[in-house]
Amino acid sequence: MTPRARQLASLGMLSVLALSGCSTTVPDSQAPSSSASATPAPAPGSSASSSPQQPSSPSEPSRKTPVPTTQGAQPSVPGDGSSVRDEAEALADGMSVKEQAASLVMAGVPASGASAAQIAALQEQGISNVFLRGRSQLSVSQTAAQVRKITGALERNVPGKLPVWVATDQEGGFVRVLQGPGFTELPTAVKQGAWSQATLKSRMSAVGAELAEAGINVNLAPVADVVPSSIGTANDPIGYFGREYANNSADAAQDVLTVNQALAAEGVQPVVKHFPGLGRVTANTDTSRSVADTSTGSESEELAPFKEAIAQDLSWVMVSNARYTQIDQKNDAPFSSKVITGLLREKLGYEGLVISDDLCEAKQVSSVAVGQRAVRFIAAGGTVPLCVNTADAVTMAAALAREAGKDKQFAAQVREAVVKVLEEKLDGE
Repeated sequence: MTPRARQLASLGMLSVLALSGCSTTVPDSQAPSSSASATPAPAPGSSASSSPQQPSSPSEPSRKTPVPTTQGAQPSVPGDGSSVRDEAEALADGMSVKEQAASLVMAGVPASGASAAQIAALQEQGISNVFLRGRSQLSVSQTAAQVRKITGALERNVPGKLPVWVATDQEGGFVRVLQGPGFTELPTAVKQGAWSQATLKSRMSAVGAELAEAGINVNLAPVADVVPSSIGTANDPIGYFGREYANNSADAAQDVLTVNQALAAEGVQPVVKHFPGLGRVTANTDTSRSVADTSTGSESEELAPFKEAIAQDLSWVMVSNARYTQIDQKNDAPFSSKVITGLLREKLGYEGLVISDDLCEAKQVSSVAVGQRAVRFIAAGGTVPLCVNTADAVTMAAALAREAGKDKQFAAQVREAVVKVLEEKLDGE
């Protein structure tokens, strides 16, 4: 979270299906009904054990009370007079290339608990960011105990006694990794979108408090994708599972801002996804190759929820794995400098952390060697490559270090990403 975000939070304004990156399936007996003729996409992160939620009809546009945003605040300055940026740069320059590379990767571990071997592999490589994947029936306190095992082992990998990031996917409906006692049983985002802003904020504040109590400091939510009513449940990654808040950009944006505020106020980092939007595709990048959006461009209305979130300045941004031919005909979004650097950073002015969708088990990117997926993501302007497979995450970190060791330009990109990560961790202390 940026310094401005922390200020807003203190004022109270504040797998794996995409993440979209999920790889396991919903049993047929639990799958929601759909008019889509295509085979349903797998459910997020794991087979859902809760009862299926039937998508409800989106409410009429303009039903919401607008959520205020704040712009123009100046970054805070640490008490010693140095800026967070200066401190982050000093820490980065004290790290080896291997340590820098490893600090960028977010590695998946089972939500029910990482094995000793998995923790040891992450320790040895120097990785200090984890994603709780799959489904867990552990209680809040049991989850907290498992998280402490992970963070206690990995905290030595973070310079300056900064936090280990522990992320999960707690959207609601089918995308709810933590399902044990004490965790709120949220409905789908489509149903959440019919709530008032006050109800949505209250319910998501409770979710944020539960996650914080469990030791989780990053939630890969909310979904900012807009699924047009003309596509609806034929959209496998989002619409089929009711993961969108509304079928129009204005209402979706308001809900996204409210969720961001609620989570951030509880000390949990929100992540809007999946830029520049998965609402206009039909196939799921987790299970299909060559998934392309041929209509979304740099001026598309569907970008509005992302633009509003950028102005709000509370959330990170996750990049979709799909290809957007109106923006870049040759590269999938996580490997596209036109999407990440050109559109997201330069045109829309986003300066924060960019995380990938799962780059390890998604079929969309499977033609690229695992290590090169991370290299290409950082080269395109990304910050944190997410890999839901522990062993592959180690491979990614090693590949980043090798490439940085032989390419000065890439080494500079790695350092810049590391500085951004360290700025976020310093600000989150």
